[in-house]
Amino acid sequence: MSEMKIYWGDLHDNVNMHDHHDVSEEQSMRIARSHLDFYGPAYYTAQSASFSATVEGQPVVIGAETWKKPEKIKKQWDRIEELTKQFNEPGRFVTFPAYEWQGDGVSGDHNVVFKNEGGKVYAVNTLTELYGELRGQEAIAIPHHIAYRLGARGKDWEVQDDTLSPFAEIYSVHLSSETDEEICGLRRNTKMGPCAGGQSWQDGLNRGYHIGAICSPDGDGRFPGIYNWGLAAVIAPELTRDAIWDAFQKRHVYGVTGDRIKLDFAVNGALMGDIIQADGSRKIEVAVVGVDEIDRVELLRNGRVIHTAAHQGAWDVPTGRTRFKCRIEAGWGLFEREAGPIPSRRWQGKLTLSDGAEFTGAQPCWTSGEQEMPTLSGSTAQFTIDAPQVDPGMLNVMPHQNAFVFEFDACATDELTVEMDGLTATMPVADLCQHSRILADTETATKTLADIYGIDVAVDERPRKSELFAQRVKIHRAVPEAGYTCAFQLEDDVPLQGESNYRIRVEQRNGQKAWSSPIWVQSK
Repeated sequence: MSEMKIYWGDLHDNVNMHDHHDVSEEQSMRIARSHLDFYGPAYYTAQSASFSATVEGQPVVIGAETWKKPEKIKKQWDRIEELTKQFNEPGRFVTFPAYEWQGDGVSGDHNVVFKNEGGKVYAVNTLTELYGELRGQEAIAIPHHIAYRLGARGKDWEVQDDTLSPFAEIYSVHLSSETDEEICGLRRNTKMGPCAGGQSWQDGLNRGYHIGAICSPDGDGRFPGIYNWGLAAVIAPELTRDAIWDAFQKRHVYGVTGDRIKLDFAVNGALMGDIIQADGSRKIEVAVVGVDEIDRVELLRNGRVIHTAAHQGAWDVPTGRTRFKCRIEAGWGLFEREAGPIPSRRWQGKLTLSDGAEFTGAQPCWTSGEQEMPTLSGSTAQFTIDAPQVDPGMLNVMPHQNAFVFEFDACATDELTVEMDGLTATMPVADLCQHSRILADTETATKTLADIYGIDVAVDERPRKSELFAQRVKIHRAVPEAGYTCAFQLEDDVPLQGESNYRIRVEQRNGQKAWSSPIWVQSK
């Protein structure tokens, strides 16, 4: 994959989902451009329909969805295409006009993505009709949250066209549709869930479909590419519409939950997504570069794990100079309803390494705000991190921290100093590899409790209240290159009959995951 690069994007951000939204379509574009390589703003074609009733004397309202009016769709779709054309900048940021199609909910939801502007929103009710309209165009239809049950907007595998739907979205805010197992199953949406047997991605593969995998957030336009809700990775030679589109069609794609885990996976030299013919044994090559410590890398053939590289505990902190990664994360503290008018905090940060050590890169893990990448200069890194407030009613869904993962070359004996708004910690890198650190702004919390609530923590019955309400920064464990990389080669000599598919599944110690698209091998 030496001539190829990995590009990161969001193909499922539901812009125009709400009529009264605090983020415009143009702001969504700017946010996406700030930290992604490509973006397909999935214009939301449905609108809410409410039904009222009285139950035991109490008014109740339930919500459902229906097609927006044609004139509204035309106006909003025209604006989306205007922006995708305006923001498309080959080599820096690539956009694709896209919309979410739900139809009657029977065949499963699909995101229609066009290579270029000029496509239409087809207000048809069945996937067969949609495929008929798209056939012959430069367009694809990506099924998502596919493992919901039939009739509840899960995927109907009886209606599938591998050319028009070359891959599926198997992870999002809804969680995972890889299988109907409950490792991270579809449990968040109580109307549509839970996941059901027969509709998952693995079920589609078992049927013999050639369908790859991506992840994308299924967000609502407020923050494209939101961390931990899924990102799509594309393997392509350059960042242009032509190159990215060609990768879509060839299924040279994969998905991650949030951390931008790099996957290099080949069978007999073929890239993920390829269909090849082979007799005899198959040479399988896997190389993973994680963002945190890798727990395990699994190789699956036809949905069954045939090899596991168990990586946790299989490495030591090197004594010489090597590359490390360390995550700096800010958030926590008072709930939004408790803090009232207090604005979200923007932490000012600075990292300093011992002389001779050097920062080499940084990766964003963002959930909110229009932020900027750090400034790296030799042994120092300067940056800001937004610490968003959190609505307690959304604790299980809305992420409420932002972070950077910094990469640096150093010796384990070198020291790292972290300064965050006057709070400081200094430690040898080797010590940071053993356990994390917390910086808590108890001074500001003490003042907030006194000014807003009249609580004097010095005389309160629980004097450590300031610890509970303080905004905090977590300095995560540092991980050396030996911990966040894993590679292996093997040969599979099990005789093939017909066609088999191989794929890779990765999990880090922090719970972040990656799924490759399969490579299909047909016996000659």
